Amino acid sequence: MGAKQVWRWLSVLVMLTIVVVGQLAPVAAQNTDVRLTVRPAFQGFFHPGTWLPVEVEVANEGVDRTAEIVVGPTGGPFFSTTLDLPGGSRKGVTVYVYIYNQASRIQAQLLVNGTEVATATAQVRSVGEGLLIGVVGTQQPRLPAQLENGSRITTVPLTLGDIPADGLGLSPFDALIFTDVAADELRSDQREAVRAWVLRGGTLVINGDSGLAHTLAILPDDVVPVTLDGFVSPLADPPLRPLRLIPRTFAVDQPFMVPLPKLPDGLAWGRLYGDGQSIVLGFDLATPELVNWSGWRALWQVLLPPSQFVPPNLVSIAKLYSTFLEENLASALMSLPAFDLPSLNLIVILLGCYVVVVGPVTYLVLRRFDRLALGWVVVPVVTLIFAVIAYSVGYTLRGGDVIISQLSLINTYTAPIVRERSFVGIFSPDRSTYRLRSTDDGVLTRPIGVQGPWSSEVLANGRYLQGISDTVVEGLEVPQWSLQAVATDRVITADVLEAQLVINGDEVQGEVVNRGVRTLEDVVVVYGDLISRLGSLAPGERRVSRLERPAYAYDGISLSYLIYGEQFDAMARMARPMPPDLQLKSRVLDALYGYGTAIRGKQPLVFGWYTTPETTIMPVDRRATRQQIALVHSMARLHLETGKAVTLDAGSFTGIFERITNTSSPCYSGNVLGAAPNVEPVVLRFMLPRDLIGLRPDSMTMNVRADMFWSGQIEVYDWVDGVWVLLPTEPVFQISSVEIPQPERVLGSHGVLRVRMQIRDQMQGVSCVYLDPTVQGRLP
Repeated sequence: MGAKQVWRWLSVLVMLTIVVVGQLAPVAAQNTDVRLTVRPAFQGFFHPGTWLPVEVEVANEGVDRTAEIVVGPTGGPFFSTTLDLPGGSRKGVTVYVYIYNQASRIQAQLLVNGTEVATATAQVRSVGEGLLIGVVGTQQPRLPAQLENGSRITTVPLTLGDIPADGLGLSPFDALIFTDVAADELRSDQREAVRAWVLRGGTLVINGDSGLAHTLAILPDDVVPVTLDGFVSPLADPPLRPLRLIPRTFAVDQPFMVPLPKLPDGLAWGRLYGDGQSIVLGFDLATPELVNWSGWRALWQVLLPPSQFVPPNLVSIAKLYSTFLEENLASALMSLPAFDLPSLNLIVILLGCYVVVVGPVTYLVLRRFDRLALGWVVVPVVTLIFAVIAYSVGYTLRGGDVIISQLSLINTYTAPIVRERSFVGIFSPDRSTYRLRSTDDGVLTRPIGVQGPWSSEVLANGRYLQGISDTVVEGLEVPQWSLQAVATDRVITADVLEAQLVINGDEVQGEVVNRGVRTLEDVVVVYGDLISRLGSLAPGERRVSRLERPAYAYDGISLSYLIYGEQFDAMARMARPMPPDLQLKSRVLDALYGYGTAIRGKQPLVFGWYTTPETTIMPVDRRATRQQIALVHSMARLHLETGKAVTLDAGSFTGIFERITNTSSPCYSGNVLGAAPNVEPVVLRFMLPRDLIGLRPDSMTMNVRADMFWSGQIEVYDWVDGVWVLLPTEPVFQISSVEIPQPERVLGSHGVLRVRMQIRDQMQGVSCVYLDPTVQGRLP
């Protein structure tokens, strides 16, 4: 037999072996009696780091079953619920799936007694940059594919029936446009979902079509800033027949007039609500002539929010700012509590026994057997035995404990409707699998990384249960001496903390009331670099104090050092480490207000702490040591006399990046925002404190500072004409203060100042350029 024939027969034998082994290999059971269909909501569009509702439908043509539905992207995390399936039934269920990265497919599995009997997959589409806009209603107004600042727009048509029952299900959207909803209604849970989505940061735009009155009636009352009062005079360019909008009155966050370029005042009103806003229009966005109108693109630039994505050179993968911030907060869970030392009596007894045994007892025994030469062997053996005993005693006392580290944030801007976010870390002394339960049956739980905002993936083992009693996680595997974390995000009802500031010249006086049921510790009021530390505040207690600048304060001081600087300095003088609770508090405050792509400005803030969070998560069947702390934070109200002159000096504006590309880098210097612009322009957005929205400026100055001599141009946006206006700066400068002409046109009635800058000379070196606007004006 030739060599070629030998190789041919060997090849045939190998192929036959592969076929036989393949036939004998076990496969997942597929039951033809059960059919599974999976349909992602919103045509599968989502932002990375958001929840996507997934509709799963099961048809059972066989025997009665109780099944588990598990849904998630490839690699996880996986979310699960149970479903009773009588024979011959067809049932559907919504599973909320958290998608961390830019997944392209999700998979649903149907498990019976842990065995897979059916699977289905569906395609999803990640929107890794730009804005994702949902248009709810029968009309579909045309939106531009890209805004003036370069942000791309992805639009998804929706019906009222597509609104999920939980506000987290709307988290993929940056904005929702309600237009011509006809006679359709929202269920009560859908209304609450819309409210919760706005509170978490969504922008709700309500179109001024013929059905506007009905649309306003079906939406939550506190996100509707106006009432209707007939029509106003028609417009010729563009041809519109506007409605008259009458702003309503609220306890906080009064409605503001939205500046619409090239249109008369009063055609749009908005209101801030939590971290989001709602805007009502007095005209129809679907008017055909609007598309060809000269101010069409500028109109959408005003109505839609800035992109939430973090500048790409700050993160390893595309992330929303909320994800970036929460991962920074979750990293604070690594500040685990130190174990208490054993009692002094126990230590004295162990040491005493060791000294007695290793000394006189060893000597007497060895002399009795005439083996004193073996002392060099016996002493190390006795020492090792006592070391094992000491370790065993320590492990028995505390070393085998699981540690639960929980951090909760309660944002009470919109009390009594407030947002509670909790981050819970499970530290395991051994490699073990955990089952977790929650005090809230309806909470949605997801994994979160604890490696900080630069993490590129989220640890996704285990299954995250929905609607299954109080159990929220099963099969969470934690390696030995490691920590895994989960997160929750709820909207609850609570009256917790209120504060107001009265400003009289250079004097600022604060009044704080604890309206909760718990005593708050370390209560502090902050306005710029002025603070007042109030200590503990009992339920119902009211405290009035004056805010002052601490002696240790300096320009650009971090918020944590501004509040706790005296304690920090005392620890440093005594060469003592910072107490764990103080370290944890400082990390939380700096994560919230001192790190990221935004600056705090002179937001009037109030903080308080307590140790019994509203929602707790605990392991089942394992003893655990708890470290838990909750931060209550709110915006204090500013009281200023109407018509009285107001001066906002350096560092007064809150600033964010509206648009920044890979060719530029963000820069930070204390409470001042800047960038190192390159060929493409950088757009920054500066905002007044909430209670000063509507300020009528008499004069404005843009203070500019560069790290080195810089040649570039700085422009401000004219809200009246919808154009950029070049500021008269020197061709080359390092420090400059430029008077802004016609400040009433560039500081919008909604309290926003847009600034754009870029280099003139592409050959110059990279330099950070910091912008700090100041303003003088009066409240109407």
